[in-house]
Amino acid sequence: MVLGNWLKRRHKKWQKIWVVKQVDEADEALLHLCGEGAVEADDAAQLLKRLRDGEYRGAVRMKETGALLNAGQFAALIPQDDFQLYSDRDANWRGRQWHVAWTPQRCWLHEGRLVTLPSQVDGHPCLVSSEDVSDIRAKAEASDTPAPYFALESLDSIRRDGPTPPGHQGSRNDRSR
Repeated sequence: MVLGNWLKRRHKKWQKIWVVKQVDEADEALLHLCGEGAVEADDAAQLLKRLRDGEYRGAVRMKETGALLNAGQFAALIPQDDFQLYSDRDANWRGRQWHVAWTPQRCWLHEGRLVTLPSQVDGHPCLVSSEDVSDIRAKAEASDTPAPYFALESLDSIRRDGPTPPGHQGSRNDRSR
């Protein structure tokens, strides 16, 4: 009767969501949007409450790739009914207008801050998220000590049986040591 139990199993329901990598409220009301996804739960009402309160912990399945990612990687998981995407550049969430920057897959697991870069999709301007490397660049440019310089000489310039060039000790054939 194992087959009977298999047929009676309850299938969990998937809640469609919008996945947000980073929320920039202070500067320009900007959402770094990864795209659509889904989360799985037994109790839909409890799941919606946890999503809206930012307390959901679990797996997120990305729609485009099917990738299964940890909810802790993202700033917000928004139920589909709570989010209105007006265009590739504008959205409404929590009664507020937001600019949208599309976050490519390579940034989904990025631990640092994201910045926006202007781009175009089908001839229409949009914003794309990218990793912020300004701290790394600043450290590289702030280095006060110059890199050491090493002069390299060709071995062809050293004659095997000839005299020792200035600055060198001995020759290759000097076996007196």
